[in-house]
Amino acid sequence: PEQARFRLFDSITSFLKNASQSQPLMLVLDDLHWADKPSLLLLQFLARELASAQPARLLVVCCYRDVELSRQHPLSETLAQLSRSTEGGFQRILLRGLAPEDTARIIEARAGVKPTKEMAEAIHSRTEGNPFFMTEVIRLLSESGELSAGRLSTPEALRIPEGVREVIGQRLNRLSAQCNDVLTTASIIGREFDFRLLSALNGGATDEQLLQVLEEALAARVIEELPRSMEGYQFTHALVQETLASELSAARQVRLHTRIAQALEELYKDDLEDHANELARHFTEAEPVLGAEKLVHYSRLAGEGALGVYAWEKAEVHFQRALDAKHVSLGGRKPALDAETAELLHGLGRAQLAMLRVDEGWTTLGRAFDYYAEVGDLSRIVAIADYPIDIQVPGDVAPLLTRALDLAPPDSYEAGRLLPWHGRLLGTLQGDYDGAQEALSRALVIAQREGDTALELQTLAYAAEVAGFYLRWDQCLEKALQAVDLTGHNDNALAENIAHKWAAISLAAMGHDSERVRRHALASLAAAERLHDRVFLPRTLGVVCNVFSAWGDWQTARELSGRGLALAPRSQSVLPVRTLLEYQVGAFDQGEAYLELDQELIRLTDHGTSPRRASMVLSIVARITGESADLDIAEEAAEAVLSSSSATPIFTYAANLSLGLIAVQRGDVAAAAEQYSALGPYRGTMMAPMVWWTSADRLLGLLSETMGNSDQAAGHFEDAMVFCRKAGYRPELAWSCCDYADLLLAGARHAVPVRSDRAISLLEESLAIATEFGMRPLIERVNERLERARALPETAPAYPDGLSQREVEVLCLVAAGKTNLEIAEALVIAEGTARRHVANIYEKIGAANRAEATGYALRERLLSLDETQSAQP
Repeated sequence: PEQARFRLFDSITSFLKNASQSQPLMLVLDDLHWADKPSLLLLQFLARELASAQPARLLVVCCYRDVELSRQHPLSETLAQLSRSTEGGFQRILLRGLAPEDTARIIEARAGVKPTKEMAEAIHSRTEGNPFFMTEVIRLLSESGELSAGRLSTPEALRIPEGVREVIGQRLNRLSAQCNDVLTTASIIGREFDFRLLSALNGGATDEQLLQVLEEALAARVIEELPRSMEGYQFTHALVQETLASELSAARQVRLHTRIAQALEELYKDDLEDHANELARHFTEAEPVLGAEKLVHYSRLAGEGALGVYAWEKAEVHFQRALDAKHVSLGGRKPALDAETAELLHGLGRAQLAMLRVDEGWTTLGRAFDYYAEVGDLSRIVAIADYPIDIQVPGDVAPLLTRALDLAPPDSYEAGRLLPWHGRLLGTLQGDYDGAQEALSRALVIAQREGDTALELQTLAYAAEVAGFYLRWDQCLEKALQAVDLTGHNDNALAENIAHKWAAISLAAMGHDSERVRRHALASLAAAERLHDRVFLPRTLGVVCNVFSAWGDWQTARELSGRGLALAPRSQSVLPVRTLLEYQVGAFDQGEAYLELDQELIRLTDHGTSPRRASMVLSIVARITGESADLDIAEEAAEAVLSSSSATPIFTYAANLSLGLIAVQRGDVAAAAEQYSALGPYRGTMMAPMVWWTSADRLLGLLSETMGNSDQAAGHFEDAMVFCRKAGYRPELAWSCCDYADLLLAGARHAVPVRSDRAISLLEESLAIATEFGMRPLIERVNERLERARALPETAPAYPDGLSQREVEVLCLVAAGKTNLEIAEALVIAEGTARRHVANIYEKIGAANRAEATGYALRERLLSLDETQSAQP
């Protein structure tokens, strides 16, 4: 009776509420879809009481399978009531499939085997994370020994287990025979299918009848409507589709594929290219009936479509399938080609290049090139040689480019398309600067003659890159900015990337406004992201990461380098920067792990420029840590670069930087003098733009100190600090201050008067910066120097009006009648530094001109007897 049932419900509810007062409780009701109506009424009663209870200390978790529900099911009404009556205490959580990492854990727990990443991903992909399906597949693979072997011997090894087939079969058996027939046809179409195509294949049924059948399948949760599609459907699980398809004989499947392929052609006759992927798949399956002609045709279209959306792996499958159907082998004897086969080879080669299978890709393109050369198809020849691949990746691009130029008339538009690539190749890889300039100049003339701004942009961008490789920063910036001005009129992501990248590098190298550097660096990255290229994007990420590291923005640099290493774990553009970043902040364990990869790059490469960055990393790490164990490796790698006949200045410059740091670490005077001579022309710039920004003047100061020329070293350190302050390179400024202080403190070891006040001031500035940026190795170094400096007596001479030793030296030269340039030459400092010293002196002593400054020097007896005589009117 109703009254008795109320008392029962109330008693159970009161019991649970009372029990929860002493300890919070969770009540789990599993398989709620099997509950009868009265039990569900009890749940509704309990939920209402809990909603009014304060505080609520009871959580009720109900689990049910939504595939078992229809609108008539009692649970549907209960769920609606719970949602209305619990005042926010009811929450519905849809459980999706398990994640790939959960798959690996389940395999290990169920089978006692630690699976490979590939196997875990295969099982997850197959089961879509459905726990029951996953368990059944794991059990089947465990019984067959596939799990123990750690690999799948064949794709069929992941066949549908009987337990899964039975569960799916039970759901399908509840559907009408007509519904099963329609779904079987749909299963051959694919996981997703379209109502119009299904209607065309089921000619005996009206649209209304077909809709009723599909609504029956929707209600049973066997299929679901596709979002953002009016007439699109998909099977709720791939294994449902597979179960249905597996019930058909092979002959029946081929016949259905034939009907589907022909129906698709008719249905989409106005936009076949957009459906080439579907057409290629069905014509492939229908080949025993229809032959290979349309298989090849639609596979080629599908391959081109895949290239257009950067789906390189899919493109390769399409092109290779078509070549196989034409019985064209890529190895062994080369059969005679036709135009269609050459197109397929052209497509396949581009896909292989995009996947960084460079030698294989150029070999494939070479076969297509041979055909087009034989038939005289110049436009196709240019299309192959003009393919936008990174020519710094080793490959056979040079022979094809040279052959193409030989076939094109010298001043033709076709030659103009090839010449920028030829100039870039000569300038960046072959060390032929004059040849590069000649090729790029010709290309620019042709581009401007033809009014082709896209070609002009490309040519200017490559000209900037070549100038950068030769460290001609003014020319590099000029060409890069000219190219940037054209980017708004063209959609050439590659040229845009190169132009902005070299604009950023040249501005950074010359110490220009950091905001301009940032703007160009980020624009370069945006263009690289549009390229979807596996070489250019990591390379650009490395450059941009390096720029942010120079400013001490470690967080942004980590994010950028993390993206780059995810794309290319051994990228020579990203790995060295990330290695040095870790060492700068004292994360030595992580830095050492990256450093091992850097050293491996050196071991695996034996040609001139490949180990250039890793060599620099080793020498900079040695400077940071003070450990010199790897300097022999770094020296050998740097010497390999210098011995290469094709090494451009940007690489020899990096090698000299590495050898310079090695000379400093070893205290090798002769080697320091040699590297000082090699690096002298780059004073006033930042060095090593490809790995780590280092002030040229700081390194020249270290080399001068090693050579025993303290005055020269001091001048370089002063210049380094001025440069870094202006450009905002504060981490490098911190190192420059510390190195300068080391120079000032070095005199104490040789009983020379020491300016400890100046050294302490420099160390305190260095410490403040290092602390701000978390540069632990430098912090430790500076603290040790500070302790030593503060223990020294102040023995430096005291000069009037706060003049420093260097300023007195400059004042004496002013009194001797020297110009700023002559002062700079005498003290081995930059002319700008000399000018700043003179201005500071005037301000301190209150002089308006050189005559007043000379009079001051005479009055204060700052001049020697000879200097006094030379300073007399």
